[in-house]
Amino acid sequence: MKIFLFLFLLQFFPQKEVFQAFDFEKWEKRSSQNPVESFTGLSQLLDSIPQNSSLERGLIQVLRGKILLEMGLFQEAQAMLYEAEDLLEESSCTSCLAKNHNYLGELYYRTKGIDSSLDRHYLALEVFREEGNPEEMAKTMALIGARLEKKKEYEEAISFQLEAFKLSQSPELSLISVFILENLGSIYEDLEQYDSAGYYFEKALQTALSVQDSTHLPGIYNNLGDVHRKTGRYQEAKKYSELALRISQNQSNIYQQKSAWVDISKAFQGLNQSDSAYFSLEKARKLDEEIFSVETARQFSFHEAQYRLKEQKNQIDQLNQLSLVDSKIKGLMAGLLVLAFSLGLVIFNRQKLKIKAGNELLLQQNKLLAVKERLILSEKENINLLEARMSMEVESQAKALAAQTAHLLEKNQILEEIRKKLKQILETEPKEQKKKVRNLIKQIDYNFTQDADWEDFKESFEKVHQDFFKSLSKKGVELTPSEIKLASLIRMNLNSKEMASTLGISLESLRISRYRLRKKLGLGKGENLQQYIHCL
Repeated sequence: MKIFLFLFLLQFFPQKEVFQAFDFEKWEKRSSQNPVESFTGLSQLLDSIPQNSSLERGLIQVLRGKILLEMGLFQEAQAMLYEAEDLLEESSCTSCLAKNHNYLGELYYRTKGIDSSLDRHYLALEVFREEGNPEEMAKTMALIGARLEKKKEYEEAISFQLEAFKLSQSPELSLISVFILENLGSIYEDLEQYDSAGYYFEKALQTALSVQDSTHLPGIYNNLGDVHRKTGRYQEAKKYSELALRISQNQSNIYQQKSAWVDISKAFQGLNQSDSAYFSLEKARKLDEEIFSVETARQFSFHEAQYRLKEQKNQIDQLNQLSLVDSKIKGLMAGLLVLAFSLGLVIFNRQKLKIKAGNELLLQQNKLLAVKERLILSEKENINLLEARMSMEVESQAKALAAQTAHLLEKNQILEEIRKKLKQILETEPKEQKKKVRNLIKQIDYNFTQDADWEDFKESFEKVHQDFFKSLSKKGVELTPSEIKLASLIRMNLNSKEMASTLGISLESLRISRYRLRKKLGLGKGENLQQYIHCL
């Protein structure tokens, strides 16, 4: 009742304006440090801003879209960035609109493709050129150069990066120049011009050290390690990758730690240290699982925050509705008291007034019923949100399955290389050593078919494709474990090369295995094996 009384009294007092000028740079920095908390704060701030303040509302939607983009929630990010575009067009803030173009360019790069991404970046560049803004021009040109590199249009990509580098020569733009120099090194690395690639990576390193930019150091050291490894200097490559690993561990950056372990594994492989290579790859795989857990937890946290915001809003709406009903009931009660007092004075109209009062009460009851129906609708919305969360869990399991499959491919590739080297040794080594090597090859062949990781893979596969193995066994056909594995890989849409690598067999053996599986399943000549398995 105290809440109702407060809301009732609040109607008779003027409301103060709570909106203040929006500080875009402050919120942009906060969004990078704590995205979930920033998104919640921005959502609450958006509710306090008047509908006619299109500039401030547009800038808030830009940052909310940016946060969702970085979390990998592309559909939601697209909706907010499009809304921001409409609002910013109303406000006539061209530089704000250009920044939004760059964020949409990043979104298109991840979803629609490079050409759509470039269209947005070119629009942004045109605006920044007209305004004469060197900082934003340099950032945008660097993004365009990176997209052109992915299209393998290297000459044009280098041109954009060099022009961006010229614009970033002032001290306050040193961080941008580090990014540009890394991009140039990456382009020359793609062109296999390793001397030029190393030159630009070294310049990026010197610039980062001079401005104390520690965030880019692990990536730069990893790039330098790649250049040394690709030129056959495996020992030096390992040192750079180990340096990148130490710095990323100090920064608690698990993404760069994973990259460093992968590069260390490749360096050990080049040094013919297979055990160390396998150990390093295992480290990378565990970090990959940790990255997946962190990203999943962050997405769950974000959706939980969204759910709480929606729930709070529903509760406020319900309180407002109940307050309105309560105030009307109080007014009706007051009217009834006046009516009761008047009944003693006006006996002639008593019956008529009773009928009128009864009709008003019936109307109020109908309104109360309407409020209850709205509460039921709100509960249905909450149920829909819970169903969305369950859908996310299924998607998470699918990602975990994909990560395990990728691990099997990498592991089998390393074992395949070891097997090839051992076969080469058989041609030159003495007889006694040949026996030992043959035994080792048999052991490796056994690992290909009896990999302990199969049980983990099977468990994850069942979570995504429920009852698949049961449906397969119901066909009344006795399948071997290898044929069951083959059926599950076909169900995952892997290509022939990936299936052969995962099963540890040749493409010819894979073709024979597919033929035997078709024969056991009783498929006719015109029936498609992949379509049949997808229908299980």
